[in-house]
Amino acid sequence: MSIFLGWEMSTVERVEIPLKHLAITGQTQEAGKTTALEALVARSGLKAVTFITKRGEGAFTSAHRVAPYFRDQGDWQFVAAILEASRQEKLKFERSWIIRASRGAKTLADVQQNIKTAMKTAKGLSADVYLTLDAYLDVVVPTIGAIEWAPTLKLKGPLNALEGCVNAIDLTTMPDEMQQLVIKSTLEWVLHFEKDTIVVVPEAWKFIPQGRNTPVKLAAAAYIRQGAALHNYLWLDSQDLGGIEKEILRSVAVWLIGVQREANEIKRTLDNIPAGTSKPKSADIAWLGLGQFFACWGTRVVRTYVQPTWCDDTTASRYAAGSMPTPPHKPMEVTPVYDEEKAKFLHQVETLEADNKSKDRRLAQLVERVQQLEDQLKQRSDSPTPAAPRRASGSGEGSGSSDRRDRPSPVRVEVDEDRNALYDFFKARLVEDAPALIRVLAEKPSVEVTVTRPVLDFDPSSLKGRIIRLIAGGWFNGDRKTPSMIRGELKRHGPDANTANIGRSMDDFVNIGLFTDEGSGYQIVAGVQARVIDK
Repeated sequence: MSIFLGWEMSTVERVEIPLKHLAITGQTQEAGKTTALEALVARSGLKAVTFITKRGEGAFTSAHRVAPYFRDQGDWQFVAAILEASRQEKLKFERSWIIRASRGAKTLADVQQNIKTAMKTAKGLSADVYLTLDAYLDVVVPTIGAIEWAPTLKLKGPLNALEGCVNAIDLTTMPDEMQQLVIKSTLEWVLHFEKDTIVVVPEAWKFIPQGRNTPVKLAAAAYIRQGAALHNYLWLDSQDLGGIEKEILRSVAVWLIGVQREANEIKRTLDNIPAGTSKPKSADIAWLGLGQFFACWGTRVVRTYVQPTWCDDTTASRYAAGSMPTPPHKPMEVTPVYDEEKAKFLHQVETLEADNKSKDRRLAQLVERVQQLEDQLKQRSDSPTPAAPRRASGSGEGSGSSDRRDRPSPVRVEVDEDRNALYDFFKARLVEDAPALIRVLAEKPSVEVTVTRPVLDFDPSSLKGRIIRLIAGGWFNGDRKTPSMIRGELKRHGPDANTANIGRSMDDFVNIGLFTDEGSGYQIVAGVQARVIDK
Protein backbone atom coordinates (compact mmCIF):
# COMPACT_ATOMS: atom_id res chain seq x y z
CA MET A 1 0.00 0.00 0.00
CA SER A 2 1.23 3.48 -0.84
CA ILE A 3 0.09 7.10 -0.43
CA PHE A 4 0.51 9.96 -2.90
CA LEU A 5 2.83 12.43 -1.17
CA GLY A 6 3.45 15.16 -3.72
CA TRP A 7 5.87 16.13 -6.49
CA GLU A 8 9.60 15.70 -6.70
CA MET A 9 11.37 19.06 -6.88
CA SER A 10 12.88 19.87 -10.28
CA THR A 11 11.82 16.62 -12.04
CA VAL A 12 8.11 17.14 -11.21
CA GLU A 13 7.45 13.40 -10.94
CA ARG A 14 4.76 12.01 -8.67
CA VAL A 15 6.08 10.75 -5.33
CA GLU A 16 4.34 7.96 -3.46
CA ILE A 17 5.50 6.61 -0.11
CA PRO A 18 4.67 3.26 1.52
CA LEU A 19 1.92 3.21 4.14
CA LYS A 20 3.95 2.30 7.24
CA HIS A 21 5.08 3.71 10.57
CA LEU A 22 6.24 7.29 9.93
CA ALA A 23 8.15 10.12 11.60
CA ILE A 24 7.95 13.76 10.49
CA THR A 25 10.21 16.54 11.74
CA GLY A 26 10.91 20.18 11.00
CA GLN A 27 10.79 23.65 12.50
CA THR A 28 7.39 24.58 13.88
CA GLN A 29 5.52 27.12 11.69
CA GLU A 30 8.26 26.86 9.06
CA ALA A 31 8.11 23.29 7.74
CA GLY A 32 4.37 22.69 7.27
CA LYS A 33 4.20 19.41 9.22
CA THR A 34 0.52 19.62 10.12
CA THR A 35 -0.52 20.38 6.54
CA ALA A 36 1.53 17.41 5.34
CA LEU A 37 -0.01 15.06 7.91
CA GLU A 38 -3.56 16.21 7.07
CA ALA A 39 -2.88 15.57 3.38
CA LEU A 40 -1.44 12.10 4.01
CA VAL A 41 -4.38 11.05 6.21
CA ALA A 42 -6.87 12.35 3.66
CA ARG A 43 -5.23 10.30 0.87
CA SER A 44 -4.61 7.19 2.96
CA GLY A 45 -8.24 6.01 2.95
CA LEU A 46 -7.87 5.17 6.67
CA LYS A 47 -9.21 6.72 9.83
CA ALA A 48 -6.77 8.55 12.09
CA VAL A 49 -6.79 9.87 15.64
CA THR A 50 -4.60 12.67 16.91
CA PHE A 51 -4.41 14.85 20.02
CA ILE A 52 -4.61 18.60 20.61
CA THR A 53 -2.31 19.28 23.55
CA LYS A 54 -1.84 23.07 23.59
CA ARG A 55 -4.31 25.96 23.73
CA GLY A 56 -4.52 28.04 20.58
CA GLU A 57 -3.11 25.23 18.46
CA GLY A 58 -4.25 25.55 14.84
CA ALA A 59 -3.70 21.91 13.88
CA PHE A 60 -6.53 19.70 12.62
CA THR A 61 -9.20 22.38 13.09
CA SER A 62 -11.65 20.54 10.81
CA ALA A 63 -11.15 17.14 12.48
CA HIS A 64 -14.06 15.22 14.03
CA ARG A 65 -13.95 15.79 17.80
CA VAL A 66 -13.90 12.66 20.00
CA ALA A 67 -14.51 12.44 23.75
CA PRO A 68 -11.36 11.42 25.70
CA TYR A 69 -11.07 7.76 26.70
CA PHE A 70 -9.09 6.55 29.71
CA ARG A 71 -8.59 3.11 31.27
CA ASP A 72 -7.48 3.27 34.89
CA GLN A 73 -4.85 0.83 36.19
CA GLY A 74 -3.03 0.14 39.42
CA ASP A 75 -0.07 -2.11 38.51
CA TRP A 76 3.35 -0.92 39.64
CA GLN A 77 4.78 -0.53 36.11
CA PHE A 78 1.93 1.84 35.27
CA VAL A 79 2.41 3.84 38.47
CA ALA A 80 6.18 4.03 37.98
CA ALA A 81 5.73 5.31 34.41
CA ILE A 82 3.38 8.06 35.60
CA LEU A 83 5.82 9.20 38.26
CA GLU A 84 8.74 9.25 35.84
CA ALA A 85 6.66 11.29 33.40
CA SER A 86 5.65 13.70 36.18
CA ARG A 87 9.20 14.11 37.52
CA GLN A 88 10.74 14.06 34.01
CA GLU A 89 13.53 11.86 35.33
CA LYS A 90 14.17 8.16 35.75
CA LEU A 91 13.20 6.59 39.08
CA LYS A 92 16.13 5.47 41.21
CA PHE A 93 15.44 3.72 44.52
CA GLU A 94 11.68 4.35 44.90
CA ARG A 95 10.62 1.32 42.84
CA SER A 96 10.30 -1.04 45.81
CA TRP A 97 7.96 1.37 47.65
CA ILE A 98 5.84 1.65 44.49
CA ILE A 99 5.59 -2.15 44.25
CA ARG A 100 4.39 -2.40 47.86
CA ALA A 101 1.84 0.41 47.39
CA SER A 102 0.46 -1.19 44.22
CA ARG A 103 -0.32 -4.59 45.76
CA GLY A 104 -4.03 -5.33 45.43
CA ALA A 105 -4.74 -1.99 43.76
CA LYS A 106 -6.92 -1.79 40.63
CA THR A 107 -6.86 2.00 40.16
CA LEU A 108 -4.54 4.89 40.90
CA ALA A 109 -6.93 5.98 43.65
CA ASP A 110 -6.38 2.57 45.29
CA VAL A 111 -2.62 3.06 45.08
CA GLN A 112 -2.84 6.48 46.70
CA GLN A 113 -5.03 5.12 49.48
CA ASN A 114 -2.44 2.39 50.16
CA ILE A 115 0.24 5.09 50.32
CA LYS A 116 -1.77 7.18 52.79
CA THR A 117 -2.29 4.10 54.97
CA ALA A 118 1.45 3.32 54.92
CA MET A 119 2.31 6.93 55.80
CA LYS A 120 0.62 6.53 59.20
CA THR A 121 3.30 4.11 60.43
CA ALA A 122 6.24 4.85 58.11
CA LYS A 123 9.35 6.52 59.52
CA GLY A 124 12.60 7.93 58.19
CA LEU A 125 13.30 7.32 54.52
CA SER A 126 10.08 5.37 53.98
CA ALA A 127 8.01 8.26 55.30
CA ASP A 128 9.79 10.66 52.92
CA VAL A 129 9.31 8.38 49.90
CA TYR A 130 5.61 7.82 50.62
CA LEU A 131 5.13 11.57 51.11
CA THR A 132 6.72 12.24 47.71
CA LEU A 133 4.64 9.57 45.94
CA ASP A 134 1.45 10.91 47.52
CA ALA A 135 2.27 14.44 46.32
CA TYR A 136 2.74 13.27 42.73
CA LEU A 137 -0.50 11.26 42.73
CA ASP A 138 -2.32 14.32 44.09
CA VAL A 139 -1.83 15.84 40.64
CA VAL A 140 -3.39 12.94 38.72
CA VAL A 141 -6.01 11.23 40.91
CA PRO A 142 -8.30 14.28 41.46
CA THR A 143 -8.23 15.01 37.72
CA ILE A 144 -9.28 11.45 36.90
CA GLY A 145 -12.26 11.75 39.23
CA ALA A 146 -13.31 15.16 37.90
CA ILE A 147 -13.55 14.19 34.21
CA GLU A 148 -16.46 12.25 32.70
CA TRP A 149 -14.62 9.70 30.59
CA ALA A 150 -16.06 8.04 27.50
CA PRO A 151 -16.65 4.32 28.19
CA THR A 152 -15.29 3.45 24.72
CA LEU A 153 -13.30 5.20 22.02
CA LYS A 154 -15.69 5.95 19.15
CA LEU A 155 -13.72 6.88 16.03
CA LYS A 156 -15.38 8.14 12.86
CA GLY A 157 -14.43 6.07 9.82
CA PRO A 158 -13.54 7.25 6.30
CA LEU A 159 -16.29 8.22 3.88
CA ASN A 160 -14.84 6.03 1.14
CA ALA A 161 -11.75 4.01 0.27
CA LEU A 162 -9.95 7.08 -1.14
CA GLU A 163 -10.74 9.67 1.52
CA GLY A 164 -9.46 9.29 5.08
CA CYS A 165 -10.94 10.85 8.21
CA VAL A 166 -9.16 12.61 11.10
CA ASN A 167 -10.48 12.29 14.66
CA ALA A 168 -9.08 14.66 17.30
CA ILE A 169 -9.12 14.41 21.10
CA ASP A 170 -8.82 17.75 22.89
CA LEU A 171 -6.45 17.53 25.89
CA THR A 172 -5.75 21.24 26.33
CA THR A 173 -7.45 21.49 29.74
CA MET A 174 -5.57 18.52 31.23
CA PRO A 175 -2.16 18.54 32.95
CA ASP A 176 0.74 16.78 31.20
CA GLU A 177 0.41 13.71 33.43
CA MET A 178 -3.23 13.26 32.43
CA GLN A 179 -2.45 13.82 28.74
CA GLN A 180 0.02 10.94 28.98
CA LEU A 181 -2.67 8.62 30.36
CA VAL A 182 -5.23 9.48 27.66
CA ILE A 183 -2.74 8.95 24.81
CA LYS A 184 -1.65 5.64 26.38
CA SER A 185 -5.26 4.44 26.71
CA THR A 186 -5.98 5.46 23.10
CA LEU A 187 -2.99 3.50 21.78
CA GLU A 188 -4.07 0.41 23.72
CA TRP A 189 -7.68 0.70 22.51
CA VAL A 190 -6.67 0.97 18.85
CA LEU A 191 -4.23 -1.92 19.21
CA HIS A 192 -6.84 -4.24 20.70
CA PHE A 193 -10.09 -3.15 19.03
CA GLU A 194 -9.38 -1.24 15.80
CA LYS A 195 -7.84 -1.89 12.41
CA ASP A 196 -6.87 0.33 9.46
CA THR A 197 -6.16 3.15 11.93
CA ILE A 198 -3.39 5.74 12.22
CA VAL A 199 -2.45 7.19 15.61
CA VAL A 200 -0.63 10.53 15.32
CA VAL A 201 1.40 11.42 18.44
CA PRO A 202 2.29 15.16 18.55
CA GLU A 203 5.33 16.43 20.43
CA ALA A 204 6.76 12.92 20.48
CA TRP A 205 9.92 14.17 22.23
CA LYS A 206 7.77 14.85 25.32
CA PHE A 207 5.51 11.78 25.30
CA ILE A 208 8.11 9.19 24.13
CA PRO A 209 11.39 10.51 25.61
CA GLN A 210 14.79 8.87 25.52
CA GLY A 211 16.14 7.53 28.82
CA ARG A 212 13.02 7.44 31.01
CA ASN A 213 9.67 5.71 30.97
CA THR A 214 6.29 7.30 30.41
CA PRO A 215 2.84 5.71 30.01
CA VAL A 216 2.84 6.63 26.31
CA LYS A 217 6.28 5.17 25.75
CA LEU A 218 5.31 1.75 27.13
CA ALA A 219 2.11 1.66 25.06
CA ALA A 220 3.84 2.92 21.90
CA ALA A 221 6.49 0.18 22.10
CA ALA A 222 3.78 -2.52 22.07
CA TYR A 223 1.74 -0.70 19.42
CA ILE A 224 4.57 -0.21 16.94
CA ARG A 225 5.62 -3.87 17.21
CA GLN A 226 2.17 -5.40 16.83
CA GLY A 227 -0.04 -2.85 15.07
CA ALA A 228 1.14 -3.13 11.45
CA ALA A 229 -0.38 -6.61 11.08
CA LEU A 230 -3.84 -5.00 11.40
CA HIS A 231 -2.83 -1.97 9.33
CA ASN A 232 -2.56 0.11 12.48
CA TYR A 233 0.26 2.62 12.14
CA LEU A 234 2.06 5.05 14.44
CA TRP A 235 2.98 8.47 13.07
CA LEU A 236 5.32 10.62 15.19
CA ASP A 237 5.31 14.41 14.90
CA SER A 238 8.20 16.22 16.58
CA GLN A 239 10.40 19.23 16.02
CA ASP A 240 13.21 17.42 17.82
CA LEU A 241 13.87 13.75 16.96
CA GLY A 242 17.03 13.56 19.04
CA GLY A 243 15.12 13.22 22.31
CA ILE A 244 12.79 10.40 21.17
CA GLU A 245 13.29 6.81 22.34
CA LYS A 246 15.57 5.04 19.85
CA GLU A 247 13.77 1.71 20.24
CA ILE A 248 10.64 3.34 18.82
CA LEU A 249 12.48 5.15 16.03
CA ARG A 250 14.14 1.93 14.86
CA SER A 251 10.71 0.64 13.85
CA VAL A 252 9.92 3.73 11.75
CA ALA A 253 10.12 2.95 8.03
CA VAL A 254 9.29 6.34 6.46
CA TRP A 255 10.90 9.66 7.36
CA LEU A 256 9.80 13.14 6.29
CA ILE A 257 12.51 15.69 7.10
CA GLY A 258 11.55 19.35 6.91
CA VAL A 259 13.55 22.53 7.31
CA GLN A 260 15.92 22.84 10.28
CA ARG A 261 18.20 25.80 10.97
CA GLU A 262 20.17 24.71 14.03
CA ALA A 263 23.28 22.68 13.15
CA ASN A 264 23.11 20.28 16.11
CA GLU A 265 19.46 19.52 15.47
CA ILE A 266 20.19 18.78 11.80
CA LYS A 267 22.95 16.38 12.87
CA ARG A 268 20.68 14.62 15.40
CA THR A 269 17.96 14.24 12.77
CA LEU A 270 20.32 12.68 10.24
CA ASP A 271 21.80 10.35 12.87
CA ASN A 272 18.34 8.90 13.55
CA ILE A 273 17.77 7.85 9.93
CA PRO A 274 18.45 4.09 9.65
CA ALA A 275 21.73 2.95 8.16
CA GLY A 276 21.63 2.00 4.47
CA THR A 277 19.49 5.00 3.52
CA SER A 278 21.07 7.64 1.31
CA LYS A 279 20.93 10.57 3.72
CA PRO A 280 20.54 14.19 2.51
CA LYS A 281 23.20 16.78 3.21
CA SER A 282 22.99 19.16 6.14
CA ALA A 283 23.02 22.26 3.93
CA ASP A 284 20.12 20.92 1.85
CA ILE A 285 17.94 20.53 4.98
CA ALA A 286 18.72 24.10 6.09
CA TRP A 287 17.45 25.51 2.77
CA LEU A 288 14.16 23.64 2.52
CA GLY A 289 11.07 25.82 2.02
CA LEU A 290 7.55 25.65 3.38
CA GLY A 291 5.95 22.33 2.45
CA GLN A 292 9.24 20.86 1.18
CA PHE A 293 10.49 17.62 2.76
CA PHE A 294 13.13 15.00 2.14
CA ALA A 295 11.10 11.77 1.96
CA CYS A 296 13.32 8.87 3.05
CA TRP A 297 12.33 5.19 2.84
CA GLY A 298 14.20 2.07 1.89
CA THR A 299 17.23 3.32 0.01
CA ARG A 300 15.47 6.30 -1.57
CA VAL A 301 15.71 9.98 -0.66
CA VAL A 302 13.45 12.32 -2.66
CA ARG A 303 13.16 16.07 -2.19
CA THR A 304 9.39 16.54 -2.42
CA TYR A 305 6.80 19.28 -2.28
CA VAL A 306 3.95 17.75 -0.27
CA GLN A 307 0.69 18.65 -1.99
CA PRO A 308 -1.90 20.03 0.47
CA THR A 309 -5.49 18.80 0.37
CA TRP A 310 -6.72 22.19 -0.85
CA CYS A 311 -4.21 22.48 -3.72
CA ASP A 312 -4.74 21.07 -7.24
CA ASP A 313 -2.19 19.00 -9.16
CA THR A 314 -1.36 21.76 -11.65
CA THR A 315 -0.53 24.40 -9.03
CA ALA A 316 1.46 21.99 -6.86
CA SER A 317 3.51 20.67 -9.78
CA ARG A 318 4.23 24.21 -11.01
CA TYR A 319 5.68 25.12 -7.61
CA ALA A 320 7.72 21.89 -7.53
CA ALA A 321 9.12 22.73 -10.97
CA GLY A 322 10.23 26.16 -9.79
CA SER A 323 7.88 28.15 -12.06
CA MET A 324 6.15 29.64 -8.96
CA PRO A 325 8.42 31.68 -6.64
CA THR A 326 6.33 31.10 -3.50
CA PRO A 327 4.34 28.08 -2.36
CA PRO A 328 0.56 28.22 -2.88
CA HIS A 329 -1.45 29.48 0.08
CA LYS A 330 -4.73 28.15 1.36
CA PRO A 331 -7.54 30.22 -0.19
CA MET A 332 -9.97 32.17 1.94
CA GLU A 333 -13.15 30.20 2.49
CA VAL A 334 -16.16 32.38 1.60
CA THR A 335 -19.35 30.39 1.78
CA PRO A 336 -22.76 31.28 0.29
CA VAL A 337 -24.13 31.38 3.83
CA TYR A 338 -21.67 34.15 4.65
CA ASP A 339 -22.65 36.11 1.53
CA GLU A 340 -26.34 35.75 2.39
CA GLU A 341 -25.80 36.95 5.97
CA LYS A 342 -23.67 39.85 4.76
CA ALA A 343 -26.34 40.97 2.27
CA LYS A 344 -29.04 40.70 4.96
CA PHE A 345 -26.99 42.83 7.35
CA LEU A 346 -26.32 45.52 4.71
CA HIS A 347 -30.03 45.64 3.89
CA GLN A 348 -30.84 46.15 7.57
CA VAL A 349 -28.29 48.97 7.77
CA GLU A 350 -29.77 50.71 4.70
CA THR A 351 -33.30 50.35 6.09
CA LEU A 352 -32.28 51.83 9.44
CA GLU A 353 -30.48 54.74 7.79
CA ALA A 354 -33.53 55.53 5.63
CA ASP A 355 -35.80 55.28 8.69
CA ASN A 356 -33.57 57.65 10.66
CA LYS A 357 -33.63 60.20 7.81
CA SER A 358 -37.43 60.00 7.72
CA LYS A 359 -37.63 60.56 11.48
CA ASP A 360 -35.24 63.52 11.18
CA ARG A 361 -37.57 65.14 8.65
CA ARG A 362 -40.63 64.51 10.83
CA LEU A 363 -38.85 65.98 13.84
CA ALA A 364 -37.83 69.11 11.90
CA GLN A 365 -41.39 69.61 10.67
CA LEU A 366 -42.78 69.12 14.16
CA VAL A 367 -40.32 71.59 15.70
CA GLU A 368 -41.16 74.13 13.01
CA ARG A 369 -44.89 73.69 13.62
CA VAL A 370 -44.43 74.08 17.39
CA GLN A 371 -42.52 77.31 16.80
CA GLN A 372 -45.28 78.65 14.56
CA LEU A 373 -47.95 77.87 17.14
CA GLU A 374 -45.93 79.43 19.93
CA ASP A 375 -45.55 82.60 17.81
CA GLN A 376 -49.29 82.69 17.21
CA LEU A 377 -50.04 82.21 20.89
CA LYS A 378 -47.63 84.96 21.81
CA GLN A 379 -49.25 87.35 19.36
CA ARG A 380 -52.71 86.58 20.75
CA SER A 381 -51.56 86.94 24.35
CA ASP A 382 -49.80 90.27 23.67
CA SER A 383 -52.86 91.83 21.93
CA PRO A 384 -55.15 94.03 24.17
CA THR A 385 -58.18 92.37 25.64
CA PRO A 386 -61.38 93.75 24.06
CA ALA A 387 -63.79 95.37 26.56
CA ALA A 388 -67.22 93.96 27.05
CA PRO A 389 -69.96 96.12 25.43
CA ARG A 390 -71.70 98.40 27.94
CA ARG A 391 -75.44 98.13 28.11
CA ALA A 392 -77.65 101.23 28.35
CA SER A 393 -79.09 102.15 31.71
CA GLY A 394 -82.68 101.35 32.12
CA SER A 395 -82.32 98.29 30.01
CA GLY A 396 -84.16 96.35 32.60
CA GLU A 397 -81.09 94.46 33.83
CA GLY A 398 -81.18 96.06 37.25
CA SER A 399 -78.23 96.32 39.57
CA GLY A 400 -76.75 93.00 38.41
CA SER A 401 -75.24 94.65 35.30
CA SER A 402 -72.52 96.30 37.38
CA ASP A 403 -71.39 92.93 38.77
CA ARG A 404 -71.03 91.47 35.30
CA ARG A 405 -68.78 94.32 34.19
CA ASP A 406 -66.43 93.61 37.11
CA ARG A 407 -65.85 89.95 36.12
CA PRO A 408 -62.65 88.88 34.19
CA SER A 409 -62.77 89.13 30.43
CA PRO A 410 -64.12 85.94 28.82
CA VAL A 411 -61.72 86.40 25.89
CA ARG A 412 -58.70 86.12 28.18
CA VAL A 413 -60.00 82.91 29.65
CA GLU A 414 -60.42 81.41 26.19
CA VAL A 415 -56.78 82.24 25.31
CA ASP A 416 -55.45 80.44 28.42
CA GLU A 417 -57.59 77.40 27.74
CA ASP A 418 -56.37 77.31 24.12
CA ARG A 419 -52.74 77.46 25.27
CA ASN A 420 -53.26 74.57 27.70
CA ALA A 421 -55.04 72.47 25.09
CA LEU A 422 -52.21 72.98 22.59
CA TYR A 423 -49.64 72.11 25.27
CA ASP A 424 -51.46 68.86 26.11
CA PHE A 425 -51.74 68.01 22.41
CA PHE A 426 -48.05 68.44 21.65
CA LYS A 427 -47.03 66.78 24.90
CA ALA A 428 -49.01 63.67 23.92
CA ARG A 429 -47.47 63.65 20.44
CA LEU A 430 -43.94 64.03 21.81
CA VAL A 431 -44.48 61.21 24.30
CA GLU A 432 -45.78 59.01 21.48
CA ASP A 433 -42.75 59.67 19.28
CA ALA A 434 -40.22 59.86 22.14
CA PRO A 435 -38.43 56.50 21.58
CA ALA A 436 -37.32 57.70 18.15
CA LEU A 437 -37.32 61.49 18.33
CA ILE A 438 -35.59 61.96 21.68
CA ARG A 439 -32.91 59.40 20.75
CA VAL A 440 -32.19 61.34 17.54
CA LEU A 441 -31.77 64.56 19.54
CA ALA A 442 -29.79 63.15 22.46
CA GLU A 443 -27.51 60.57 20.89
CA LYS A 444 -24.93 60.49 18.17
CA PRO A 445 -25.94 58.79 14.90
CA SER A 446 -25.77 54.99 15.30
CA VAL A 447 -26.77 51.80 13.53
CA GLU A 448 -28.94 49.29 15.33
CA VAL A 449 -29.28 45.67 14.16
CA THR A 450 -32.24 43.64 15.31
CA VAL A 451 -31.27 40.04 16.11
CA THR A 452 -34.12 37.57 15.71
CA ARG A 453 -33.47 34.37 17.64
CA PRO A 454 -35.11 31.15 16.47
CA VAL A 455 -37.95 29.64 18.44
CA LEU A 456 -37.20 25.99 19.12
CA ASP A 457 -39.66 23.30 20.12
CA PHE A 458 -38.38 20.07 21.69
CA ASP A 459 -39.93 17.02 23.26
CA PRO A 460 -39.40 17.62 27.02
CA SER A 461 -38.39 13.97 27.49
CA SER A 462 -35.65 14.14 24.83
CA LEU A 463 -32.05 15.03 25.69
CA LYS A 464 -32.26 18.46 24.08
CA GLY A 465 -35.62 19.07 25.71
CA ARG A 466 -34.15 18.28 29.12
CA ILE A 467 -31.26 20.68 28.44
CA ILE A 468 -33.81 23.36 27.45
CA ARG A 469 -35.49 22.81 30.84
CA LEU A 470 -32.13 23.59 32.50
CA ILE A 471 -31.93 26.82 30.47
CA ALA A 472 -35.44 27.78 31.55
CA GLY A 473 -34.52 27.13 35.18
CA GLY A 474 -31.48 29.45 34.94
CA TRP A 475 -28.95 26.69 35.64
CA PHE A 476 -26.70 27.76 32.75
CA ASN A 477 -26.48 31.37 33.94
CA GLY A 478 -23.05 32.25 35.30
CA ASP A 479 -20.02 29.98 34.88
CA ARG A 480 -19.28 27.79 31.86
CA LYS A 481 -20.64 24.26 31.95
CA THR A 482 -18.81 21.13 30.74
CA PRO A 483 -20.62 18.04 29.38
CA SER A 484 -19.82 16.17 32.59
CA MET A 485 -21.34 18.97 34.70
CA ILE A 486 -24.46 18.94 32.50
CA ARG A 487 -24.70 15.18 32.86
CA GLY A 488 -24.55 15.44 36.66
CA GLU A 489 -27.35 18.02 36.70
CA LEU A 490 -29.52 15.91 34.37
CA LYS A 491 -29.09 12.89 36.66
CA ARG A 492 -30.47 14.95 39.56
CA HIS A 493 -33.73 15.47 37.67
CA GLY A 494 -34.14 12.24 35.72
CA PRO A 495 -32.39 9.40 33.89
CA ASP A 496 -28.68 9.43 33.09
CA ALA A 497 -27.38 10.58 29.70
CA ASN A 498 -24.26 9.78 27.67
CA THR A 499 -21.59 12.48 27.85
CA ALA A 500 -20.76 12.20 24.14
CA ASN A 501 -24.43 12.68 23.23
CA ILE A 502 -24.56 15.71 25.51
CA GLY A 503 -21.50 17.14 23.75
CA ARG A 504 -23.12 16.66 20.34
CA SER A 505 -26.35 18.28 21.51
CA MET A 506 -24.43 21.26 22.92
CA ASP A 507 -22.51 21.59 19.63
CA ASP A 508 -25.88 21.77 17.82
CA PHE A 509 -26.97 24.53 20.21
CA VAL A 510 -23.67 26.36 19.52
CA ASN A 511 -24.36 26.19 15.77
CA ILE A 512 -27.79 27.85 16.17
CA GLY A 513 -26.46 30.55 18.51
CA LEU A 514 -27.77 29.51 21.93
CA PHE A 515 -24.29 28.83 23.39
CA THR A 516 -20.64 29.61 22.69
CA ASP A 517 -17.92 26.95 22.93
CA GLU A 518 -15.19 28.43 25.16
CA GLY A 519 -12.93 25.35 25.03
CA SER A 520 -13.22 24.78 28.79
CA GLY A 521 -17.01 24.63 28.65
CA TYR A 522 -20.18 26.03 27.12
CA GLN A 523 -21.37 29.60 27.91
CA ILE A 524 -24.98 30.56 27.32
CA VAL A 525 -25.46 33.58 25.04
CA ALA A 526 -26.83 36.69 26.72
CA GLY A 527 -30.52 37.21 26.10
CA VAL A 528 -31.42 33.58 25.40
CA GLN A 529 -34.79 32.70 26.90
CA ALA A 530 -36.46 29.34 27.32
CA ARG A 531 -40.05 28.65 28.29
CA VAL A 532 -41.54 25.27 29.19
CA ILE A 533 -45.14 24.90 28.05
CA ASP A 534 -47.21 22.31 29.92
CA LYS A 535 -49.85 20.71 27.72
